Amino acid sequence: MKYFLSGLIAIGLAIAAAPSLAADARNVTVVNETGYAIKFLGFNAPDDGLDEWENELEKVLQNQASTYVEFDEDDQGCVWNIRVDWQNYDEAVLWKNVNLCKITALRLRYDSGTKTTSFLAE
Repeated sequence: MKYFLSGLIAIGLAIAAAPSLAADARNVTVVNETGYAIKFLGFNAPDDGLDEWENELEKVLQNQASTYVEFDEDDQGCVWNIRVDWQNYDEAVLWKNVNLCKITALRLRYDSGTKTTSFLAE
């Protein structure tokens, strides 16, 4: 039993000393609170131009649903453009130069009075 406890302590110390795999500061949760389904969610760096997008969604993001977007080490910088395309509409929404390093969640909202889509950054 003494060796078992010593082994557990040694394993615990090894894990504690290992470098942590911290989440990328740009990773963000996107919450759809617009009332409409989203078929496309894309992020691109401002230097990439507005023609290069990759859909981060595996399936349609329904109203009141959320998705977690992860960035990797190949992605550079904190500032990104964000594009949203609706499932049943031809229009897209584009936000330019959003600093993802300062937020952990984007709550997408639609105002039917002004017919604008915005986001609340958390």
